[in-house]
Amino acid sequence: MAEKKRLSELSVLNLLFCFMVLWSHCSGQPITVLDHSSWQYGLMICLQRLTFVSVSGFFFLSGVKLTLSSGPLRLGRYYGKRIKSIFLPYLLAVAVYYMYFMRHGYFGFSLPDLIGYAIRGDLSAPFYFVVALAQFVLLVPLFRWLARRWSPVLLIPISLGITLLSAQYLNDMLHLLSPALNFAYGDRLFTTFLVYYLAGCCAGRNYEAFTQLLRDNFTLLAVLAAFLAAADVFCSWQLFVNGQPVPFLETLHTLYQLTAIPTLYALALRFPIRLPPLAQKMDRASFLVYLYHSLLITWFNDFIPHLGIRKVSLQFLLRVAFIYPVTFLLCILWQWGYGRVKEVLGSRAGAVR
Repeated sequence: MAEKKRLSELSVLNLLFCFMVLWSHCSGQPITVLDHSSWQYGLMICLQRLTFVSVSGFFFLSGVKLTLSSGPLRLGRYYGKRIKSIFLPYLLAVAVYYMYFMRHGYFGFSLPDLIGYAIRGDLSAPFYFVVALAQFVLLVPLFRWLARRWSPVLLIPISLGITLLSAQYLNDMLHLLSPALNFAYGDRLFTTFLVYYLAGCCAGRNYEAFTQLLRDNFTLLAVLAAFLAAADVFCSWQLFVNGQPVPFLETLHTLYQLTAIPTLYALALRFPIRLPPLAQKMDRASFLVYLYHSLLITWFNDFIPHLGIRKVSLQFLLRVAFIYPVTFLLCILWQWGYGRVKEVLGSRAGAVR
């Protein structure tokens, strides 16, 4: 019974973070074209920044799932599953995006470019997550050992320091070695998300204590998360709308995420939701949704002007109304069709034997 409850909490949060990702990327086009001094622009970019907690939340959930089971991990089987469920679908998605962009004249075919896009994860906005996740997957034995061997009291502060340095000061540190050194892909390094993943590993390893900690401190967590969310919105508005420098904004944003994730987790514990069958299918299709929603957004943005709809607000509402149901529907249908094909092939193989 306890395991079912845990899986339900993870599923609810996984769906919530998936919805946030879709909102964030649906907001991209209006943020690009709106007047940066307008309240509409300020509202959209502040809401988008609040939803950025979703990616950090995904890494936290990945860490929780990794260490929920205290039994031995068969690495061969683990890596085989990850290749099948994450990396092959990712490579297929890269190929699909590449063909779409070729057909629409963005660029011509180049095998080295295609390989480079797959390795860097820069063909589409969501892909950087997979590149960073791949590094965590490769280092799974290390993170399981860390969570088993050392206390979260030591691991989390140290990993927070590494995360802040990697996310905000990576190139500054490289410039100490040589002014010519510059790395443009810091958001794809696992160290940029280390505190979220490792905190998830610690939570999964000590799950009962973790959930009790959230229950006992829910009020404090909620107050802190609300305060830091408001502070992040205010400071983001000052920077992006009013043009006032806020040098500590990204540190503040990290603190907001560090309180928002456990607060959302505590809410999932406090108000448990039994997912209906459709929501369970949506949860299972969430990774495909993550991979392909940006392609549908690109198609929508290319198509909508041909209908004569040029008002930014109306485009945004139609984009949201289209992307959410259509992306989930297509990905659920893909999983259903893939499952049916496997069943048919399996039954035929059994008949041959």
